[in-house]
Amino acid sequence: MRFLSLRSMAFVTLVVLLPTSGEAQFSKIKKAAADAAGVPTTSSGSARYVKKIDMTAAQIGQVNKGLETAVRIGPETIKKWEKAQEAYNKADADYQKKKEQYDACAASVKAKAQAKVDAATKKSDAAGEQLKQGLPDENAMVAQAEAAQAAAERVSNGTGTAADRQTLADFQKTMAGARGNSGAMMAAVQEVSAVERALPDSIKKNCGPEPVAPTFVNPASGAGNGGKQPTSAADEINQVSAAAAGMTEDEYRKEKEKAKGFAMSNTQVQGGSDTPDDEAKAINEGLAKTRELYAQVYKLDLPFV
Repeated sequence: MRFLSLRSMAFVTLVVLLPTSGEAQFSKIKKAAADAAGVPTTSSGSARYVKKIDMTAAQIGQVNKGLETAVRIGPETIKKWEKAQEAYNKADADYQKKKEQYDACAASVKAKAQAKVDAATKKSDAAGEQLKQGLPDENAMVAQAEAAQAAAERVSNGTGTAADRQTLADFQKTMAGARGNSGAMMAAVQEVSAVERALPDSIKKNCGPEPVAPTFVNPASGAGNGGKQPTSAADEINQVSAAAAGMTEDEYRKEKEKAKGFAMSNTQVQGGSDTPDDEAKAINEGLAKTRELYAQVYKLDLPFV
């Protein structure tokens, strides 16, 4: 509707600047400017006479009820939605500021935790390398284990020799080294796991709870028509207006467009065989009212089609 308002302003400016001489020419220019601005003209000379239109006086009356409602509730509805948007923008700006601070704090805590994880991982890698270097290859390990088992049996039955006892001692030494390095690796893994488990609590302790993004609070107290929640000022105005007209939104949109077209073209229905005189009169009066209501819609700059 801003575009329509600018066009209307251009029309007013043009009319003010036009010379007062040449009334006929002035009238033509004035009407052309009015048509361009979307301002309805009511001059009888510009009327479009027809014998019938595809709308009844009752349908035009329904549309006018909707338009009257739009004019009545429009300004306050717009203010209500603007206020809700301002509140959301303020809440979102506050959220963005807090979120930025929280993210910086959380990143610092994560960096410290990552340093601990890196240190533990380094320990685990070192222990793994020592374990790898301290063990013979697989075949030699199997051979050493088998020799140790045979030596243990001989020692157990009293036939063991000094060589058997040395074989057992060497094998136990190898296994002790393996267990030590394996234990170091497990300790490092557990340390990493502990750091990761503690990270959420650590962030909360140091940074507080994570800020929650605001949600836009729909200012519409209820659906205007058909149970659908309005999503904008224009949506609410249309819903409530359609309900006042006793139509669905789709019906109202179609009928409103037809009435607007007839009204803006200054259509006049002639009574006769195609349209009874009383119906023609009611239609023409209804369309005149439609022109007046659309003039108010434009004046109020309503987001209303």
